[in-house]
Amino acid sequence: MLNTVIAIFKGSQQAQSAIEEIREGSLANSKISLMVLTEFLHQDEFREEIASELAYSPRELNLDQLNAWLVQAPPIDVPNLGEVLVAGPLASELMHQAQGRGFVDVLQSYGLSEIRAHHYEHEMRTGHWFVLIQTNHDKINKLGNTLRSYGGRDIEKWNTEIDHPIYPNG
Repeated sequence: MLNTVIAIFKGSQQAQSAIEEIREGSLANSKISLMVLTEFLHQDEFREEIASELAYSPRELNLDQLNAWLVQAPPIDVPNLGEVLVAGPLASELMHQAQGRGFVDVLQSYGLSEIRAHHYEHEMRTGHWFVLIQTNHDKINKLGNTLRSYGGRDIEKWNTEIDHPIYPNG
């Protein structure tokens, strides 16, 4: 059975570095997802906003910093969140939800409680990068520690068979 590990990052560089190490260490294989609201895609660690009308060339909405090793979906409009860019298996889940179901519903299908799913939805709205990874139970603590070492916060481990996080947290 796969367990789910979730983390929030302040910016793309932290998330990318963590995912690269997880990928290189074979801690999750192809079960890595990353999500950000499109309006926050081009902010850096200092929360600068880039005015697209002042840019010399149009900025593409993509997760190109992931070097094409996470499969990205086109921008998706998610109820209660808005337009997001998603890479990994979470993209398929969001694209194939019944109309009116959104991010909270998808997170609950991974085993999260409704309260914690709403918390992560709020974090997304405030500009954070969301990482969701599924892995085997024997790798879960190392995975959590890796996410934390790159600046991940609100790290929680979930299992679909219980209604609370698996502790200790990484």
